[in-house]
Amino acid sequence: MNKTDLGIINTFEKSLEGLYETWESVRKETIAGLGEETALHIIDFHGNNWIDITGWISSKYSREEQMNIVIFQFTRLFKEIHWLQFLFHNANYPMIYRNLRYNLEMTAQAYYVDWKFPGLNLDEQMEMAAEIEEVTYGWKFVNTVLNQISNFDEQGVEGKLKSLWIYLNKHAHPSVKQMGIVVREDFASLMTDSFSENLDREALRAIDEIFDLIYMMIFKRFPKIKELALGYKFINEWEDYLPDTMSIIKSNL
Repeated sequence: MNKTDLGIINTFEKSLEGLYETWESVRKETIAGLGEETALHIIDFHGNNWIDITGWISSKYSREEQMNIVIFQFTRLFKEIHWLQFLFHNANYPMIYRNLRYNLEMTAQAYYVDWKFPGLNLDEQMEMAAEIEEVTYGWKFVNTVLNQISNFDEQGVEGKLKSLWIYLNKHAHPSVKQMGIVVREDFASLMTDSFSENLDREALRAIDEIFDLIYMMIFKRFPKIKELALGYKFINEWEDYLPDTMSIIKSNL
């Protein structure tokens, strides 16, 4: 690379730094307003959970058993966790909720295919997912799967959990109601990213609730890892943030 090329790249990078310089101040305000532990909750808690769960599955299941659409999609979540942390630090709340909806539906779809069409290899599972997503998607998948994996009563799935799903959709589709939620908390954030403690804490609660459901699917599909989870040194944090996952872990032991 010659000096001219380097000069062009440096100029371009400086332009990008200027374009996104407000993110640094939002990130600093988020960390100062919430404290380091809370501000890094997504990557510290869910990122480490992903690493541990993936390791537990590897230790309890053969490589062939891991060639499965559920673990394949779960593997993709590590990147998503990093993006959620980035979006959170930069106060991009709508994108957080859109990603949460995507991640929940992605995992539910994988679980549904694995559950409804046993005996398929990974390639066949992916083909099946492509076929059925043309006619069945969204809440149909999520509702069916949650009813299968959990001890939720009808009120739980159709009440609390569907309300959560609807709330995610308000951010995934153009919605005057969603805009009203933001306006009440921080009108300026409609125009530019800005820190809001209330919106931050609501987003963190939603992240924990969605990942609680995702982990439930993983433990239901790979039950041999329950005993390893119970011996986890940070299991007390799971009791606080992942109550429904803990109910799955403790069941049928």
